[in-house]
Amino acid sequence: MLWRMALLALLGMASACNAPPDSEPAQPAAPQLETPPALSKERIAELTGQCEKKSREQFRRDWKDGGAPAQDGQAAADFASHYNAKLDTCFYLLTVKRSADAVNLMLFDINDGEQYGEYLGPPDAGSPQTGMPATCRIESMYCASRREWEVLASSFMED
Repeated sequence: MLWRMALLALLGMASACNAPPDSEPAQPAAPQLETPPALSKERIAELTGQCEKKSREQFRRDWKDGGAPAQDGQAAADFASHYNAKLDTCFYLLTVKRSADAVNLMLFDINDGEQYGEYLGPPDAGSPQTGMPATCRIESMYCASRREWEVLASSFMED
């Protein structure tokens, strides 16, 4: 009987050690991430204008009149620009038609010169594929057609 009382006392002490505290300690507040202030329409228009100007200057430096000699004739080039307010980045899309059956699309951050994506393959997104593109990627995502490339690129070239 004495050993039963000792065992009960021991169990009582052991369970008391695991007893929850009277009140739970307060959890530290999660750090508040500051969201960047929303840009005004005027500021977005100003940044869009700067983006278009930088893109046009880059295109003129690289392509002069939109054409350059290529191995199989004349390569024709065109560009588009878009200021993405969500990413606060000016994107420059260069389109180079090298031949009747191949086009090269390259997406850049005009300020950093970083290439975000490239497509090299059949020129027509609307027709059935005549072959797989040689290159088709946007950032770390790969694609299998021009249409897929355009869908991936639209997240950068549209708001």
